Amino acid sequence: MKFEVIGWTYDTDRRFPDHTGDGGAVLRAVVEALRAGGYKFGGNTHQDGATGTPVLNDGTKMCYSWRGWGGVMAKALDLPNKNGMAYMVWYMDTLEAMMGEPRRKIILPPFGVDEKRIKKREELAETFEMHLCPAAFDAVAAGKKTAELRLYDEKRSPVCRGDFIEFLCGERRCRVRVTKAEVFDSAEKFFRETQYDYENDRAYAHRKSLVRRAGFAGCKNAQTLRDLVNSIYPEEEQKKNRFLVISIKLA
Repeated sequence: MKFEVIGWTYDTDRRFPDHTGDGGAVLRAVVEALRAGGYKFGGNTHQDGATGTPVLNDGTKMCYSWRGWGGVMAKALDLPNKNGMAYMVWYMDTLEAMMGEPRRKIILPPFGVDEKRIKKREELAETFEMHLCPAAFDAVAAGKKTAELRLYDEKRSPVCRGDFIEFLCGERRCRVRVTKAEVFDSAEKFFRETQYDYENDRAYAHRKSLVRRAGFAGCKNAQTLRDLVNSIYPEEEQKKNRFLVISIKLA
């Protein structure tokens, strides 16, 4: 989705409903807005400040937790993420004062939202290109493969419900619409949890369904799909990123 920040408000502003989902695409838009404006403020100011909450061009506002906003600021400022603690730098604006240090300068955006820039969700859809092997491409083109497995990295994190994907195989192309994008903690966890024999567990049944829908040709069960993922993505890349399962239908 081509999200953009069209203004800033406070987190309880009822004119704009809270945004849910679309984490990667929204993060990209908020980070771009922070960098463009040179804004710097912590998680407590994001939640409690008069102009700390970004409003998107779909008419929603994005509210993070204090730690979540700290992570957004760390991304915007390219802070080193040592031991996964980069978010702590901008977790709250009063941290320095509590530790006896001079309080840093906060740079807040101006209050106000350009509501004329609000668009319908379908107008914000993007098209992403992804490559497939011949067997997988044939299954997608035939409407038999309705889920695609990818690492949730910088390139794929913006993929959202309502976007399009152009699958490529040599000179062939197949266009699909994204009906859902689900993020799991890791590929290892996703595949491991499809092995549990809890027939009445809805989450288990859902993961089993995703494996079935992602299958094609000789890759029709969790183990063969896991082997395929291992052959494509190096172990270090899998450890560094979460796992994305994209539900699709022919466009």
